[in-house]
Amino acid sequence: MEMNLKNKEWREFDFKEIFPEIQRGKRLRKADHKKGNVPYVSSTAANNGVDNYVGNEEGVRIFSNCLSLANSGSVGACFYQPFEFVASDHVTRLENPDFNKYIYLFLASVVSRISEKYSFNREINDTRIKKEKILLPINEKSEPDFDFMEAFIKLKEQEKNQAYYNFINKRVKSLKKSKAVEPLSEKEFGEFRLQDLFDTKKGNQNKM
Repeated sequence: MEMNLKNKEWREFDFKEIFPEIQRGKRLRKADHKKGNVPYVSSTAANNGVDNYVGNEEGVRIFSNCLSLANSGSVGACFYQPFEFVASDHVTRLENPDFNKYIYLFLASVVSRISEKYSFNREINDTRIKKEKILLPINEKSEPDFDFMEAFIKLKEQEKNQAYYNFINKRVKSLKKSKAVEPLSEKEFGEFRLQDLFDTKKGNQNKM
């Protein structure tokens, strides 16, 4: 299978066709956050959208294995969330139970392009997102080519892993050429006067 995006034919699809489960998170005020270990995903574009860690279980919406799309703030920031998380009302869940992480990762990069259409003053509300369209590579049947998407991301993952392996291997070889550090137990110690090692100056005592 050729892994060239430029040689693939692309077609537009409705968001609803690709993501049958679209749902916004629920408002959780900062003051109502309880300490916990569950990621709280909001509209930040940093840290995969994770803004905090909470322990709230009631009055919240908890999702997992889906995409989170910022509908305000960093509008259009889209991330794959493999873990269980609490979603704020500033993000929308995009989910298809048939997708694996590789397909989600491919789609996340494509979905994030809609940020060009929105801004801080023009948010992605529930009505707009259901009318959105997404441009995807297609197969011979003019259907979304999910097999290609999965294979493409797997290839990129392999390339990243290989690059990291090459870097580590090169670094290890360079360290072997360096001089070994002598253990403290084998070092000889001697006594020195502090004034021979440091510049000393007496402080002033403040009087009330």
